[in-house]
Amino acid sequence: PAELGKLRTLQEIVDRMGSATGSAMPVVETTTKTDAAPVAARYALRLVDAPASGMSLTYLLSCKRLVIVDDGDGVGPALAAELSARGVVAEVVREVPNGADGVIFLGGLRSFATTDEALAIAREAFVAAKAVAAHLTNEPGVFVTVQDTGGDFGLGGGPRAWLGGLPGLVKSAALEWPHAGLRAVDLERANRAPEALARALAVELLQGGAPIGDGLSGGGREVALLADGTRRTLQSFAADVTGGASRITDLDVVLASGGARGVTATTLIALAQATHCKLVLVGRTPLADEPVAVAHAKTDAEIKSALLADAKASGTKVSPAELGKRASSILATREVRETLSAIEAAGGQARYVAADVQDRAALDAALADVRATWGKVTAIVHGAGVLADRFLADKTLEQFDRVFDVKVRGLRALLEATANDDVRVLLNFSSVAGRCGNRGQSDYAMANETLNKVAAQLAHSRGVFARSFGWGPWEGGMVTPALEQHFRAMGVPLIPLEVGAKMLVDELTDASTSVELVLGGEPKPDALAPTSGPKERRFEVLIDRAGFPMIDDHRVKGQPVLPAAMALELFARAARATRPELVLTSCEELRVLRGVVLEGYEGAGDRFVIESKQISNGDGVRLALTLADTQGRPRYSAQATLARRAASATSAPQTPSGLARFDRVVYDGVALFHGEAFRVLDGTPDVGDAGANATMLGGLDKNWPTAAWETDPALIDGALQLALLFTTFDEGGAALPTSIASVHRYRSGLVAGPLRAVLVGHERRGDKTRSDVVIVDAEGVVVVELRGVEMHVLPGSRDRRPSSSV
Repeated sequence: PAELGKLRTLQEIVDRMGSATGSAMPVVETTTKTDAAPVAARYALRLVDAPASGMSLTYLLSCKRLVIVDDGDGVGPALAAELSARGVVAEVVREVPNGADGVIFLGGLRSFATTDEALAIAREAFVAAKAVAAHLTNEPGVFVTVQDTGGDFGLGGGPRAWLGGLPGLVKSAALEWPHAGLRAVDLERANRAPEALARALAVELLQGGAPIGDGLSGGGREVALLADGTRRTLQSFAADVTGGASRITDLDVVLASGGARGVTATTLIALAQATHCKLVLVGRTPLADEPVAVAHAKTDAEIKSALLADAKASGTKVSPAELGKRASSILATREVRETLSAIEAAGGQARYVAADVQDRAALDAALADVRATWGKVTAIVHGAGVLADRFLADKTLEQFDRVFDVKVRGLRALLEATANDDVRVLLNFSSVAGRCGNRGQSDYAMANETLNKVAAQLAHSRGVFARSFGWGPWEGGMVTPALEQHFRAMGVPLIPLEVGAKMLVDELTDASTSVELVLGGEPKPDALAPTSGPKERRFEVLIDRAGFPMIDDHRVKGQPVLPAAMALELFARAARATRPELVLTSCEELRVLRGVVLEGYEGAGDRFVIESKQISNGDGVRLALTLADTQGRPRYSAQATLARRAASATSAPQTPSGLARFDRVVYDGVALFHGEAFRVLDGTPDVGDAGANATMLGGLDKNWPTAAWETDPALIDGALQLALLFTTFDEGGAALPTSIASVHRYRSGLVAGPLRAVLVGHERRGDKTRSDVVIVDAEGVVVVELRGVEMHVLPGSRDRRPSSSV
């Protein structure tokens, strides 16, 4: 077990187990790790809204050489100009040069006239990734693919489905390159000009980084940008089969690739038993007659022994390698014959075609005879596939072509060979690797993603009943007892053969429109990542007028200043992005280390780095967070606590007694300097020795823009404003907020007023004051609670009005 923890890919684990058991095993892709007992289930896919996080794509701002692989239609130069205006230098290229540490691949936006041209773009994307793979495996950088498949990643069955494999590359790279920023963008063109497309892309790159949200089976790295400005991503969800009669009956002729052996064969036997259909099986194993010498040999060892004895008897020399090859061929042939016999015994009829699934001539010849005897093909099951696991840095083009082509060009050959038939059902054997990506399987993930999208296109354009099954690992066959134990320890459900076969048969009765499915465990990419993944995360943020327009109303002496409430919001987003499966419950020990004047706000912006480090892990998780400038100087620090479920709100406090109306102008431009976006104290507060009380508005009332808000910074800033007014009333001097002991958030996002803010628990500690501020909604439910709000009264300022720089 200790040795297994050092291995990097699942293939290495398999090889290690194989060497221990004396057998070789092909790789099987994993699914998710869960706390409950693993159970195989069915998951469909949907698009969900995903507001931008406001942070830049990780490491984009620190790329040393960022290149844009041109689309050839003007978007590349326009994007370079947009990024340059925001202080990010990028050059437009046709091929990725040596020394690049960032790539934005726009090839997916190109027009294409043929399927071959589309597949060439997918291959070019792989080449682009491979060009930076050696660097990004261990060093920071970015890799982005951009495609136009309708703004929904092909779920709606758009016409550019053969480009649908690009996200599989990005999702696999994300599991191999832990320090890189990765993104797959589906940019809906919708007849927009190149400049408009470039502008949308620039906003995504600079404000859409750090995906936030649980249940995002692509890790939130798939982002659809619609022409109307909507930003969406893909989410898997559990969904049961609903329906009635099977789409396949005893009248159907089913053409099946890769179905004569292994798991696919098991499902086809079950299909024959359920429907009594006719099956044409296409496989690479030739059905040669066995040597008489092995007639009674059963196992691999027995066959080798019999072959060796026969060679010795005839005086023929045979090498161990040749013995192994001949034994494997005999066993494969027997398995094919057993499958054919099992189909017949189950009530179906079966034929076998020994051919490469990509060989159109062989398919045409075989199907001509099938049509003459059985009639036209009415259903296709595409199960053929091969693996060649290697990291992107090590994978060759030949390996990519072999893996990708069997799946993708194989499907195309099947569709073309049956173009004049009456195909009403298409069942693709895809993989969870397509949905989540997988280490070492970028080609396999791209191929299966392409299958998923082509199936959706056929369902939409031809009315075909299409399903693309993203299978998880199966029991038996490719999974040895040692590997099965490994999967179970990870909480990965293995699909029993009979359960998986029944899933396929049952799917034929489904009445939903879901095409792309995952069968097995819940699809989450974190289960495919190394268990010893990094405990630290880095996030980059560019703060300028375009991304944070509300800060224009937070100026001191004419200079825009980063509000402490906004620093808290950025910390909250970073915490959620670090552990998206958990709920942020509170932030503690927020400290203003040095105020931040935004000198680049009106131009290229000001850049900051947020670092998140996990410092404890029990029932919840505690993170240490810092916000630093480009010189590495910390400006703010805090800790964040996340848990499996949200905390229950505390009781609303009583309004302090003895309060009177604040007798000064609230927003006087001195004590409270805030512009309209931050003027959330509604009316005049009541203050007194025991505390303060005020009516407040929220960010929604102030028309703050839609974003992935974790808190309401307007509301929290309003709480600080109330504390500042109270300090002014109580102490009579200028004051600055310097820290907050804890902020407990009971409702996420922007809120609407009217709300009530109550300040209580006032303490004096020399030149510092401490108080708590609780904000409740109209129903008296606590929305947010700030404990230990510390204000520092500036020495010698008792007789002058205060101002603030935070």
